[in-house]
Amino acid sequence: MIVPLLRLAISSALLVYASACDIATREVSDRVWLLGIPVCVLLDGVDLYLGRVDPLSLIVSLGVSFLLGYLLCFLGFYGGADGRALVLMAAAMPSYPSTNLLVTQVLPLPIFFIFFSSTLFSIIYPLKVFTLNMIDLLRGKRLLHGIEENNPLKRLVLYVTARRVTFETLKAGLKYFPAETVVVEGGEARRTPIYFLHAEANVDELVEQLEEHRELFHDGVLASPTTPMIVFQTAGFLFACLILYWPF
Repeated sequence: MIVPLLRLAISSALLVYASACDIATREVSDRVWLLGIPVCVLLDGVDLYLGRVDPLSLIVSLGVSFLLGYLLCFLGFYGGADGRALVLMAAAMPSYPSTNLLVTQVLPLPIFFIFFSSTLFSIIYPLKVFTLNMIDLLRGKRLLHGIEENNPLKRLVLYVTARRVTFETLKAGLKYFPAETVVVEGGEARRTPIYFLHAEANVDELVEQLEEHRELFHDGVLASPTTPMIVFQTAGFLFACLILYWPF
């Protein structure tokens, strides 16, 4: 058990560090992945030599994590660090330990269990935003005042992803990203919502565009509270470690 636990310890420490960096600066150094992934793969090689890891499970796990991370990055749901974190977690846990848990039969590889757990943890974010918006609505504050959107489903999306904050709050730091933009048609500026901001979007450029029409935001601007996805990935990974390896 020493080699698997060493992989889990190294990857957990690096994921916690990456989460802290992403929260503080919205950037994660590539050195985290350049260190973590090769070390975990090297330790996988030790387990392969000892016959404790199935070669096919390792190859499929790494391949699935890479393709899943690439797809989510392409769609804008993940940033580059989030995609690399998936590969690190797959290398850290390429196959299940000896266990009779039902999850090993439903989800054939640990990376699927980790991804599923991370997604469940990430649901905390929209639930919190929706609850706060409902409290504001009861207090008479209208989230979508000044926003032209009549589609009920799209309005719901905004209620679970965006908050109305002052323009100064949006510019103050990394706690919020713009959830609306300004479109000029026929010489008239119109506020238009952004439903899902691409993870690699140029936030500074969007804020500058909004500032050109700052007079439109005297009653606040739609903004999405930012919690890096890697935080939920780390939570999902640590949860999987606890469930699958406790008490070793």
